[in-house]
Parts: sequence; C-alpha cells; structure tokens
Amino acid sequence: MRAEDEGVLILRCVIDEGMKHYCKLPLTLLTCLTISACTGSNAPETHIGTDRVLADISGLCGQTFTGKVTSDDPQDEDWRKEILVLGPISCPNSSQVIMPLAVGENKSRTWFLTKVGERIEFRHQHLLDNGEIDPVSDYGGFSESFVVEPNGWRIEFPADAKTIEIFNATGLQVSTTNIWSFDYVTGMSLNYELNREGRHFRAEFDISAQR
Repeated sequence: MRAEDEGVLILRCVIDEGMKHYCKLPLTLLTCLTISACTGSNAPETHIGTDRVLADISGLCGQTFTGKVTSDDPQDEDWRKEILVLGPISCPNSSQVIMPLAVGENKSRTWFLTKVGERIEFRHQHLLDNGEIDPVSDYGGFSESFVVEPNGWRIEFPADAKTIEIFNATGLQVSTTNIWSFDYVTGMSLNYELNREGRHFRAEFDISAQR
C-alpha cells in the first residue's frame, strides 16, 4: 500500500489488575504520567521498543503466513478479493527483517524493518513487471511511538522527509501525511495499517499457523 515528540515511546504501565497508567519513554529517561507508578531508580531505555519488535518478528523468520484485508475502503476491493501471503520472512542479521508480500499472484512488494540506532526504519519496496525498482518505492519512515498492549504491541511510522519527496515527485501529494503501523498479538496475528485523514487500510496475518 501505496512528531513531535521525537524518539518518544509510549508505554502502558500496569500497576495492578485494576489500574493501568501510561508512561512516556524519552531518549534518556522514563518520565511517568503517574509518578507513583514508576518509583524505581533504574529507568528502562528506549531500545525496549525496537528490541522487542525485532525479537518478536524475528521469531517468525523462515515462515510464511496468509492474511486478508479487513478494512472496508472501496478502493481496496481488488485486494479484498485476494489472499495475501507474507513471507518467507527472512532475517539477514540481528538488525533487519525482510518480509515479501504477495497479493494474489502479484509478488512485487517487500517490507523492510531495520534497526537504526534506537529506532526502527520501515521501508516499502515495489518492483515493476520487468523487475526494476518502481519509482514509487523505498517510502516509509522511522518509528515514532511504541505502545505496549496486554497481549502484544503497536508501533507507528509517519512518512519521513524522504517519503514526502518521493510522493511529491510522483504526484502522490495526498499520501504525504501517511502513517503506517504494525500491531502484534502474541501467537495470533501480525497486522499492518495505513492511515491518514480520510484513508484507512488494514491487513491482518494469521501467525498461529504457517502456510
């Protein structure tokens, strides 16, 4: 598919079964919105988000999963008719995950997640029918937020300056405010979203069973 608290991660701090609070994790210090929730002297570091994302998705390496479009935007009707295939997922090193995406018989798309410092860079690669790189390719952004959920997490990637330049050069100005995201439900699903004003796309992949 075709912030600013820079470097801030949003964490859900569970205090007890009946109480949940949210904490912000800056580059060097955990600043709690609820002070009583975080009284320890050893504050987590920002790599908590990037390391968990890469660790969880790396656990899927070598596997292939099927998925489907679950959003209802009319412009995605062609995608809703197809089975989506994610994989085989590969991990060339500890800092990168490569996820080929097939939409029916179209295997021209690949997603790249790469650890860069304390953030994750997300890129989309598109190929033309002749195998060359599509002019609308290599777009994405860097992780801006990481939200811990009770059974997984969610991470978001707003369009960065490189992406805005690509979209402006190819007549896709409407996409310059794109925010992509992945959410992960442990042992159940890995899901991809694209959001901007007036646009919502979501694809869900079942990771409970290999293809």
